[in-house]
Amino acid sequence: MHPVAGWIFEENLTKVLEFIAALVGYSWDEFDDGALEAGIPKTDADLSPDTWFEYPVTGAPDLTLRIARDHGTGILSMIIDGEVGDVLAARFETLLDLH
Repeated sequence: MHPVAGWIFEENLTKVLEFIAALVGYSWDEFDDGALEAGIPKTDADLSPDTWFEYPVTGAPDLTLRIARDHGTGILSMIIDGEVGDVLAARFETLLDLH
């Protein structure tokens, strides 16, 4: 399937990722938060997604999250990639649209 892309407000990051993880059966914890805190500040959404912070989420299905900061706006761009079916993709799209 195709990647799901969108943006979220930075203050909603943890909650959005906890929801994404729950949808694939992954238990998000403080170690995951620590990895994001270390990796995301160095990113720039204006650059190619290949340069964004990349984080694996092991679940059913396995996902790769790509996240980058749009500096000065409080917005994070996000791509959710994996073998995602239509129903799960729609859930991810709705989640990104709401946050």
